[in-house]
Amino acid sequence: MKKLLLSLALSLGALSAAPVMAAAPAFSASQMAQVKIKDLSFKEVMRQFYSGQMTPTVADDTYIDSLPNIGLGRADSTAYRTVALMRPIELYYNTDSEQRYLVTIEKVLIHDDSLEYCFPCGSKADLFSFKKLNNGQFQLVSRTSESVDFSSIYSSMDLQNNDIRATSESLGENLVGSIFKSGYMRQGYTTESWAVLHLPENDFINTYALGDAGSDNNGANDYESPSDYDYEGIVEVMPEKAKYYPIKLTYKGIAPDDPELPDFINKSFVMKFNPVKKAYETASSFVAL
Repeated sequence: MKKLLLSLALSLGALSAAPVMAAAPAFSASQMAQVKIKDLSFKEVMRQFYSGQMTPTVADDTYIDSLPNIGLGRADSTAYRTVALMRPIELYYNTDSEQRYLVTIEKVLIHDDSLEYCFPCGSKADLFSFKKLNNGQFQLVSRTSESVDFSSIYSSMDLQNNDIRATSESLGENLVGSIFKSGYMRQGYTTESWAVLHLPENDFINTYALGDAGSDNNGANDYESPSDYDYEGIVEVMPEKAKYYPIKLTYKGIAPDDPELPDFINKSFVMKFNPVKKAYETASSFVAL
């Protein structure tokens, strides 16, 4: 797993990250604006976007019970079923300093009335951005075109620990978003990666893989061991006159003792967003100053 992640994330040919979801249908701001709801309660959001799909579901799980929830559809042949959870609404500001409300509907799998901790599966989510009108209603600004896959740990979105209001920043001339980290530990090895959330108002909301965020084997090896490694990937947005700003990834620390890996410590890689491929790709690499 370590070798695969690093070879994909650090080699110049493979650092280009595939988008999390397939090509989206055409975006229409006027169609989005037609959607208005009286408030952002769980009931109103679910009736607006999931009408005809909801079914009562009982789950004996503290995580599910901690959030407003309801089943979607029926259990499949393996007895897995989907439960929709409404995460707390997050506030952020667009490029015109106008307040927006981000609604996240997380979708998790349950089996035998418990949350299914499926690391390979992860969780899916639908995201909706609203603005508040003068009459008190909320108008849809943008949304994900379909459920997107978020990097996850044991069926919980890593994005849940990211304060969008605190971490949102300009990622382009007319684009705000957030760069967040996801990762996991297994048998003493920690692996992390960077992902980018785009919150445009002229396109669909989406998340994109960016690159390796770091790794270590501190839980498996002694600190003095010759095979010990511990490095991190530091991100820096590079504002320029462009629709999408480049993002620089710089690596610091101790690399794994693996001759198959490229020399990446104390080097930076510039990632640029390709709007056709819907992916961040390596633009250049250079030794960090």
